[in-house]
Formats: sequence, C-alpha cells, structure tokens
Amino acid sequence: MSNPIITFALRGTQVLFSVVVLGLSIGLIKGQKYPGAAIPATLGYAAFVGATSLLGAFIGLASNWVELLQGIIGAAIDGFVLVINIAGGIIIAYKLRGINCANKDLDYVHDKMRLNDLLSGGCGRTGGVYQCWYWDSLQPGKLNSRCQVSQADSVFMFLTVVILIATLTMTFLHLKR
Repeated sequence: MSNPIITFALRGTQVLFSVVVLGLSIGLIKGQKYPGAAIPATLGYAAFVGATSLLGAFIGLASNWVELLQGIIGAAIDGFVLVINIAGGIIIAYKLRGINCANKDLDYVHDKMRLNDLLSGGCGRTGGVYQCWYWDSLQPGKLNSRCQVSQADSVFMFLTVVILIATLTMTFLHLKR
C-alpha cells in the first residue's frame, strides 16, 4: 500500500472492530447458561470471524515490512476475511429477522425472542417441561440485552467489510502502478 498513515488507520480500525466482534461473540457464548444446551454454531462462527479478522489485521500491518504480503497474497487474505465477515453479518441478521430488540412487552418477548438460539441462553427439557434459560429464570430483560449485543455483533462485521473494501481498493490501486 502506498500511504502508510492511511494503512495504519485502516488496519487499526480493523483491529478495533475485530476485537469488538470477538468480545461480543465470546460474551454471548458465555451467556449460554442452560445445562447441557449446545452453543449455537452461529456464535462459534462469530467468534471465529472476530479472531480471523484480528489475525488478518496483524498480517495486513506486517505487510508494511514483509514484501511477500504486499501483493496478491495480502489481497487474498483480505478477501477471505471480507467474505467471512459478510457471511457472519448476514447469518446473525437473518437469525434476528423480524425481532425488535427494544420491545419489552412480555408477550412479544415471549413469542419472538424466547426460542431464538442466539438470545435464549439455551433451551432444553427439565422434568418433561421445555424451558429456556433467560425466560424461565425470570430474566426476560436479558433477552432484549442479548438481542442488542447480537445486532451490534452483526453491525461490526459489516463495518469490518467496509474497512476491508477500502483496504483492498488501496491495494489494487498500488498494484496497478
């Protein structure tokens, strides 16, 4: 890349967004409380996206000093990270479709949020009764909070995509010269 100041600004922003995605995803995973309930694959994938994006940002920073990473290899890494961020953002947005995270009406929360695997904290049968952790432990407000965190996770994945598009644009302009 040609301008090191812009490169460091973009990569620094990528590091920040990646840490946010990783932190939000791990927080959601830790919130899976129901005994024996599996962690949703979406949350595991979101943590993978955050960690991979962070690694990609560090490789991008290293490309300022390692010539091998300055061309097609660096662009391929950024392209891969871009694709997994798009996929992660879309998957989470899809799983939250039709849910208003701000609605605290208990009937709405029960009907729309209780069984969503990103929000519920895990569900399962106890004594023949199907239960979900945050609803049945009388913490329905936690569903709204987890919903907002999930939305933020998706948004930061999409913001990382914007940063990577800018980075790839700079890379291709530099390669064109």
